[in-house]
Amino acid sequence: MRTKTAALILAVCLLALPAAAQQQPATPSKAQPQTPISQLAWLVGGAWTADASSLGQGKMRIETRYTWSDNSSFIRFNTHFITDRGELKNYDGNLYWDPAKKALAIWYMSASNAITEGPIAIDGDLWQVTFEGEDFENKSATLRVDVLRKTNNQYRWTLTEKQGDAWKQLATLVYDRNPAS
Repeated sequence: MRTKTAALILAVCLLALPAAAQQQPATPSKAQPQTPISQLAWLVGGAWTADASSLGQGKMRIETRYTWSDNSSFIRFNTHFITDRGELKNYDGNLYWDPAKKALAIWYMSASNAITEGPIAIDGDLWQVTFEGEDFENKSATLRVDVLRKTNNQYRWTLTEKQGDAWKQLATLVYDRNPAS
């Protein structure tokens, strides 16, 4: 009888081991696999800040933070405008790989619930996003943002508007990373 009881207890314990092992969180690998979104990994960390005083309307600076999603498959970002009247939490979005289109893409929402999305094209240190939106006169327009990495801690952001066959520059900002933020 003791042998049957001991065998039953041992069997229950052995059957429970795989279930207990599955409940333990997986240890993340220190080496992230190279994926298309890895091309934008240099953005992650700290706060990127640009002097926005040239944009008027009491704007002082713009702060953007990039973080990895919990599963490391896309990059989250948020953009806040610091003005003479306080902080405006304007944009939250994602940079991600779109497997259906086999391309990098961006999706974000403004504080006024406007959704913007578009493809990201990368050529060396330059990445471009083309999308439909409103220009500074609140008119519907085809817009493009060019982000040029100057160093791993600085990039130039340029907004242009399609006019005929050309692109008219609307604004340029230089962002510097503050790693302590």
